[in-house]
Formats: sequence, C-alpha cells, structure tokens
Amino acid sequence: MPHSSRLVGPAAAFTVTEGAAHGLSPSSLRASDWITPHAGVRVERTSTPRQRLAALVRALPAHAFLCGPTAAVLHGLPLPGPLASRAWEEPFIGVPAGRNRIRRPGTTGRALTVEPDDVVETDGIRCTSLLRTWAELAEFLGVGQLTAVSDHVISRHHRRATREDLERTHRRFLGGRGSKRRRLAVDLADERAESPRESEVRVLLIQAGLPCPAVNVEIFDGARFVARVDLLYPDQRLIIEYDGDHHRDPHQWSRDQSRRAELESLGYRMTVVTARDFDDPAALIARIRRLLARTPP
Repeated sequence: MPHSSRLVGPAAAFTVTEGAAHGLSPSSLRASDWITPHAGVRVERTSTPRQRLAALVRALPAHAFLCGPTAAVLHGLPLPGPLASRAWEEPFIGVPAGRNRIRRPGTTGRALTVEPDDVVETDGIRCTSLLRTWAELAEFLGVGQLTAVSDHVISRHHRRATREDLERTHRRFLGGRGSKRRRLAVDLADERAESPRESEVRVLLIQAGLPCPAVNVEIFDGARFVARVDLLYPDQRLIIEYDGDHHRDPHQWSRDQSRRAELESLGYRMTVVTARDFDDPAALIARIRRLLARTPP
C-alpha cells in the first residue's frame, strides 16, 4: 500500500507534527490564524479542500486511505452536489479489514477488504483506485447518477477505463451494497455521453419503458454541419436537450435560439430539459411520451 512522504508544510494545510517540525510553537499552533478542520490538522482559511484532505491523510496511520465519495471527488468523478460537498467536508476514511476503523469527529470510518492495487495515490493523497471507488459509489447513488459516473469513466473523449473493466469490477463485488444498481449502470453506460445530467435524462427515459435515444448525434444539412444534439429519436425527429445554468447567459441563449431555429427549419422538433424537470420526473416522462406519439410533419 503506498505511503506518501510528501510534506506540504505549514504554508496552507499541515499536520501539527509538521508545524512543530517547521518551528511553530504550541501556542502558535493554537492561534486564531489557523482553522482546525480535523484533529491534528491546521489549515489557512484560504486553503483548498484538496490541501485539507492531503493534510488529514498525513495525520492518519500509514495504512489508512480515503475511500467512497471522498475518493470519487479526488478522482474527479461527477457526484451530485450534496454528496460531493459531504465528500470534501466529512471525509470517508478506509482501513484494511482487520484493522480498527478510524474514529474521528467529522469523518466516516470503514474497514474494507482491499487488494494491493486497490489503494493508489492521487496528487500524493492515498485513496482507493478509480475502479474500486466506482464500485463503492453504488451504495450512494441511484441508477441514473451511477450511470452518469460510468459514462464519465468510459467516455470516448477521455477514457479512463473500458466497459469490460466495469464489468469485471462489478463481478468482483457482486452481491455487495448497491449491486443491482451497479449491474444496471454497466448495462446502460454509453461512451458517447458528455454530461451527467444528459446521462440521467437518458436513463430516466429508458427506465420508464421508452426507447433508448441516440446519444450526441451530429446533424448535417447536406455536407454542412448544423449541430450536435444531446439525445435524438431519429424516426420521430425529436431532439431532447439538457440546458444547465450556463444557458442563462445572454450570449449563450442567443446562440441556442439560432441553433434551435436552424434545426426546426430542417424539420426537427426540440424539447428542453432543465434541473427543475428532475423535481417531477413523471411529468417529464409524460411530456416525452406525448411528443413521441405525434407524427412528425
């Protein structure tokens, strides 16, 4: 199991031991200049969450590592906002099975059966590997959210693992927490997906019994490229687009309208999905059903 010897020192986030080694007195370590997010750790108010986690790990026993959602944010996996915030602020800490779980205020300790390759270093921080972390997320995420993570992992644009890797990892943890959701996420994963919400919309449609839409399709007018759309039902000429907050920008909104007008002039219909639609998924599904039932002109 790797153990990092890298020390950040008392510049932004550090352990009490490191601070003392750099000449800080006990009274200095208790000064209001520092925040104490975890026992034995001191940080500046301007320190980053990643720096704080790095300092925390250095304050832990050498066999401890970050896991679950906390390892996921370190690996850059797309988590829902509330879970991502919890991952940074209330770290999940693992130890090998047979060791005493870490019991620190503001953290969640777990004892895990790990193999040598299950623990790696990310920017000098000990944590579970990408695939091991993906497997653990099945406990915390719904099928749509876990599929979004799976899409991210196997993305054709920045592939970090293959579908076969996901399948093999799933089988290793078969029967564990969230195993059924993980099975579905592997089956539904699509390397062409480009955003988590787009993935969640696709899974929502499929689980409602609707046909699987084509993902990130390029539309041309003859040889002229017009647009790449999130989801498309080609026979019904129905485009489904997810619009995040950046579409509120006036310039982006203007571009969106021109793009929509161009697509509609080619005979396509478009419906837009926003975050608000996830508050009432039944209404969203009903809307898509109605649109699919209409014969395109």
